[in-house]
Amino acid sequence: MNRKIQQEAKAIKLIYAILITIVFEGLARKAAPSFLSTPIFFFKDFLCLLGLYFIINTKLSEISLKITRIFKLVIIFMFPLFLYNIIIDPILLLWGGKLYLLYFVLAILITMAFPPRNKNKFTLFLNFISFLIVPIVLIGLLELNLPQSHWLNKSVDGESLEHFSAAGKLRISSTFSFTGQYSYFLVFGTALFFTFFFLNNKNKIKPRYYMFFQFGIPILLLIGAFSTGGRTAVLGFFSIILIAFFFIAINNSFFAIKKLILPVLLLLFIFPIIKIWKPEYFAAYTERSSGTKNNAILDRVIEPFSQLTNSSLLGNGLGVMTNGSEKISDYAKSIRSNGVWTETDFATIIWEGGFYLVIVWYGFRLFIIFFSYRLLRSIKDRNYYSAGAFLLAYILVQGLIGTLTIQPPLAIYFWICFGIIICIQRFDENDRKFLIRKA
Repeated sequence: MNRKIQQEAKAIKLIYAILITIVFEGLARKAAPSFLSTPIFFFKDFLCLLGLYFIINTKLSEISLKITRIFKLVIIFMFPLFLYNIIIDPILLLWGGKLYLLYFVLAILITMAFPPRNKNKFTLFLNFISFLIVPIVLIGLLELNLPQSHWLNKSVDGESLEHFSAAGKLRISSTFSFTGQYSYFLVFGTALFFTFFFLNNKNKIKPRYYMFFQFGIPILLLIGAFSTGGRTAVLGFFSIILIAFFFIAINNSFFAIKKLILPVLLLLFIFPIIKIWKPEYFAAYTERSSGTKNNAILDRVIEPFSQLTNSSLLGNGLGVMTNGSEKISDYAKSIRSNGVWTETDFATIIWEGGFYLVIVWYGFRLFIIFFSYRLLRSIKDRNYYSAGAFLLAYILVQGLIGTLTIQPPLAIYFWICFGIIICIQRFDENDRKFLIRKA
């Protein structure tokens, strides 16, 4: 038992380390000397490799073994692509394997770290993520009030980001390397906050900070989403809430809807007030939502699909379209230097791995969505179910349209949510078994 507890503690430490690394990577790269930028960039991958080594050398639980078998099956299906990438550029075999497969270890680590007996540690983990939203959003708002020449408002390479501004306001990145990563975290934070909201609801005695937690963090998430100036955070914030509401409604869980009504009404009431009081928080988003900007963004998204007729069975090389590939592969550098770029996840997959990867990778993602849905439907406790609804909403959105293949932080968040919904289903099952034994 002591050995098992030690293994769980190691898994928890790794999860925290990976999460803290991706959240503060941008801030660290901006503050550190330039020669440390690349090591900091790859540090999360090093930690994930440590996690993989830890998993290989640990006796796994039944549920961890089950999802590991799924993982192995995907590797087998992707084997032809790996062989093909050895011909194109052997380095891309490692790089592409990392992007498509490495971050799955987070799901396994979550299930290892939080068995039913670690429910309190699991709650603390969600509490940590929920309150991490506060300093991250405040740092982002601080950026809006700093001059554009300030080091916080520059890229990780120290370059000016004025050409990314809208309505005279920079698209802020907070503690992240760029705006997109900040947006990904806010959407992830939305799902995890409401997950914790319902798990915390099971506690009869509320902590002193509960009122701030219940109302303050949703307001910060809303402000943070609009202040990014992008649709990713804003649409992600509202889509997670609406989809979760749908899953809760089909379960006839009016209990959960009643719990959410007050925070939602507060958001609707306070939103126009904040917009009048602090218009600068919404200026970039308003500018980028104009008609001409919409057309430009739409053209940028649709353009890569014009190349579909030229796509091959096995594509042009895994990982080429991911940031950083040009630093390690001459082949990727030659492709990227010619201006080849894919904006969407589907366009990336079909360019990198051809029609074969589209079938394998989207088949895998659809399986994860279906598996998560089955887990949710098996949950009986109304608080657990409501918490799981927000996780499934996140998994559904990112599994269908998220750029998991070119954004490692987004892939990490996705697999963390998958691991968490497995944990919640196990908590529910364990609680029911306990009640039966008690009876």
